[in-house]
Amino acid sequence: MKFPTPTSGIPDSAPHASPDATAPAADGLAAIRHENLDEKVYDRIRAMIADGVLAPGQRVAQEALAARLGVSRTPLVNALKRLAQDGLLRAIPRRGFRVRELSTLELVQLFELRERLEPLAAELAATRVTPDEAERMADEWRAMASLPDTPEAHQAYVERDRAFHRRLAELSGNPFLRAAMDPVNMLAAAYLHGTPRPWEDTVPDHLAVIEALRRGDPAASGAAMHRHIAPSLEALRQALQQPPTSPSID
Repeated sequence: MKFPTPTSGIPDSAPHASPDATAPAADGLAAIRHENLDEKVYDRIRAMIADGVLAPGQRVAQEALAARLGVSRTPLVNALKRLAQDGLLRAIPRRGFRVRELSTLELVQLFELRERLEPLAAELAATRVTPDEAERMADEWRAMASLPDTPEAHQAYVERDRAFHRRLAELSGNPFLRAAMDPVNMLAAAYLHGTPRPWEDTVPDHLAVIEALRRGDPAASGAAMHRHIAPSLEALRQALQQPPTSPSID
């Protein structure tokens, strides 16, 4: 792209601008490239938190992480600061960052919000999803039901679950709802690795939601999603009522 050359006060016969005159444009392009790198580093670390590679409470070893991602400390620190603003990391003065830990009460509050937002997303998605896409979703979750109970299968569940809920937020067509749901589902993925219930128990829940979506039934889709979220919320509430355990003394 060519940028227009300012002409105010410069005669038509003036010589071409010196190389220094192009410096602002070059700096601007460099800034764009830097911003893109910051975004990529942010996305990578965010995914590492969601997948449990960086576990709750773990200190972020910045030099090792920068080497692993193949970047300098500047984009890394920019990403870490942004993740701290998102609530995924905790900044500790003069000691760097740790992955945030959530209390049981905070998890209850998180799922209380999910119980409200997720059914709304499902209701809206039911009016926009195509039959072909609903069938593809169903095929994916039927395949999940046949997987053995292994760490690899659980990781596959977490990734598919995150993609499923993100897709319903997209299909809602409501950007404000999507913006509200994104950090909520991210926290659920990071700190419960998907759900407080056995993942095998939730596969039928997803299929029930998808069947209602396939029929284009908003009320049924919302109700099915509520039945999916409510047991997890109840399990967390019960855990909140449990008395704290005392450390054993030898």
